[in-house]
Amino acid sequence: MNEGRYGRFGALIGVAYVSSTHCRFLIYSTKNAEVLAYHELKLRQIVHNAGWLEYDPAEIWKHMQECIETAYKNLVILEISPHDIIAVGIANQRGTTVLWNKRTGQALHNAIGWSDCRSTALLKSLLHNVKRNVNYLRYRSGLPLSSCFSALKIKWLLENVPSVGKAIEEDQCLFGTLDSWLIWNLTGGVDVGVHSTDVTNAHYTSLMNVATQQWDIKLCKFFKLPMGILPRIRSNSEIFGYIVQGALMGVPIAGVMGEHPAALLGQLCVKAGQNVCTLDDSCFVLLNTAQQRVESENGLITGIAHKLGPTADTHFTLEGAISNAGSTVNWLRQGLRINTEINSNDNVVESLNTFLGESSMISSSCSSSMLNAECGLAAKRSEITFVPAFHGLYAPYWRYDARGIILGLTSQTTAENITQAAYEATGFQIYEVLQAFKRDTPNWDPSCMQSVLTFGGEYAEDSHLVQFVADIIGWMLERPQTTSPAGLGAMIAAGIAMRVVSLPYATRMYAPPTDVFSPTTTQNRRELLYRRWDYAVKKCLNWNNYETYEADVELFAQRERDPNLPIRRSIPGSIFLTTSFALLLLASFLKNNRLA
Repeated sequence: MNEGRYGRFGALIGVAYVSSTHCRFLIYSTKNAEVLAYHELKLRQIVHNAGWLEYDPAEIWKHMQECIETAYKNLVILEISPHDIIAVGIANQRGTTVLWNKRTGQALHNAIGWSDCRSTALLKSLLHNVKRNVNYLRYRSGLPLSSCFSALKIKWLLENVPSVGKAIEEDQCLFGTLDSWLIWNLTGGVDVGVHSTDVTNAHYTSLMNVATQQWDIKLCKFFKLPMGILPRIRSNSEIFGYIVQGALMGVPIAGVMGEHPAALLGQLCVKAGQNVCTLDDSCFVLLNTAQQRVESENGLITGIAHKLGPTADTHFTLEGAISNAGSTVNWLRQGLRINTEINSNDNVVESLNTFLGESSMISSSCSSSMLNAECGLAAKRSEITFVPAFHGLYAPYWRYDARGIILGLTSQTTAENITQAAYEATGFQIYEVLQAFKRDTPNWDPSCMQSVLTFGGEYAEDSHLVQFVADIIGWMLERPQTTSPAGLGAMIAAGIAMRVVSLPYATRMYAPPTDVFSPTTTQNRRELLYRRWDYAVKKCLNWNNYETYEADVELFAQRERDPNLPIRRSIPGSIFLTTSFALLLLASFLKNNRLA
């Protein structure tokens, strides 16, 4: 779609991408989606208390300016004309909340990260008022009541930061997620800054009506938040404004998307029934439902996939948010000082490859006669189950009061066993979301619900982990060799706005080589492991309930010893029903055939 007006790489589009850990600026060729130049800087995560997570908005803006300037210079060094950059797109972590003073341009508080749980007390109070109905607002917002969305973060700031209340009283306060903060600064800030957001980021505030894609006055009244601080909601593909300074002065901002919807688009999953999993510190699993807005009854989020133009149709998703995935491994490494590195020579890898039992791929490094003598007990699959609910569980449970739990520890438990259990936990949580997808779409054509999951994210680079997840969920996993799928999604959105990219062109020209991982486990083995996980989750949800502990443990032990226990326990009831039915038939027969 690129003509001779541009250089050999065609029209170029830059993408400003803020994830949970980094600021990046990538420059793409719209001809083949190649990343020609980029620069990234690590973000400082500020943690004052357990479960809190903050970022410095001024640092984010400064880092992004540096990333833009450096990537621009790298392009010049490569002798590629920077004048071919026709637009900029933005991709960002959704839910992270910033409030700033529009007169001074200064943030009123650090940005509160999406997974921050300081507003749990407010959530508890709201749930009490609505009789603990976590789905009270779902019919309007598409979201459950949770501290991970922006509304409760704004409410916490309003109640706990005096400068916020004062700025709102003086009509000087602006709210935005990280996309709004970047747009406002790039387009002039205090002087002429544009205060806008897109539908995917607006949705994650809990203040947008998912049907109309506009701010909802009833939602704002429920949270007791002023609508005057909210940015204008726009589509993902349109010109938001123009950069007013720096190397890209005069270049339009033409595409804005939340990180995970952008990854769905960047992985080219544009058809109904396609799934994407992005595995970073957290994990998000999205199912494209096209133009059908599915109201979940199984703990999922009804989300926005994209709206590629002001007059374009809105495409929707079902989404499962998992709060702790890669962060669990980081906790083991940094908090418990456990070595979680995985390579082909580690016992960890050997233990991860034993889902079929002791006769599996462990023989690649240990013969069967050497199994116990040389490799040790760590080489066998341990019986550890780890539920990393450090500050609650998200999809499909949405329980802020759940807490992490490790079951099955013995004197022979090793660091490798704990690491293995942490990887299992990620796979099981993904599996639960995929099962919820199926239950929410019972009438869909099975042909469009393929058992294939497209995988991406920082932790997806670990092939052992990806294979491990495939073995847990029993699905084929595809890992496209795409550099930053979220960045590519934002580039496609901006390219559509500038009319240099179309979806058919992107799906044809941007499809990368793909690694495929097939499950190597049996259905019975997966079901056995999942039953143990399900039991651990139930204890996690009721971790402070000691009344049924002994009975639960005994029942679980019986089930492990006798997998047919539920069937045998049902036999007396079955006999009772059968005999009762037979007696009714006999009584009816005798009534109609009385003895003379």
